[in-house]
Amino acid sequence: MRASLDPELATGSDMDALLLRSLQSYVLDTFGVSEWQEICRRAGHTVETFEPMLRYDPGTADRIAQVAAEVLGRTVDSVWEDVGTYLVTNPDREGVRRLLRFGGISFTDFLHSLEEMPGRARLAMPYLEAPDLTLDEVGPEQYVLHCQTHFGGMQRVLVGLLTAMADDYGALCLIEPDCEGRIGISVLDRRHATARQFNLALPER
Repeated sequence: MRASLDPELATGSDMDALLLRSLQSYVLDTFGVSEWQEICRRAGHTVETFEPMLRYDPGTADRIAQVAAEVLGRTVDSVWEDVGTYLVTNPDREGVRRLLRFGGISFTDFLHSLEEMPGRARLAMPYLEAPDLTLDEVGPEQYVLHCQTHFGGMQRVLVGLLTAMADDYGALCLIEPDCEGRIGISVLDRRHATARQFNLALPER
């Protein structure tokens, strides 16, 4: 599929493009150029770089992820979960981690901030089709995150992101997605390990 350069012909969304770029970066940084080139070749995509500001046909991200799973010998769910983890843990994506850590000083604070994240993201990208997130507290340290989106891989990206953020905060959690767009989160120990250092001020360069 080719990106539509003419806004009048654009059919995809900012989120399509962001998912594609995130998938591209994850594969390149984790597996290398040859694997990414093979994924693009099998997908029939002659251009090997996805640009966040362009538009791609709806469903392209899920289709490319399926091809990536076949090339890498993984399930498509595990590929998307690894993309979510990558966005938090890769040093080159520190801005994503910082944005999420502003959600609070503990992992449970962060969970309660998730409903505000789509709105914050739209401040930077007004047309972003961010998923609608709703958090229900169903018991002591028991939560259910509802994710409403038409992007097939988004739930699993969130699972990877949540897993990485729990580690970032030093919390021990059980995170279980279901087939209805819900993610169950059980916080077993808030202080299971030492949290990664985080400073509000950006480090001096």
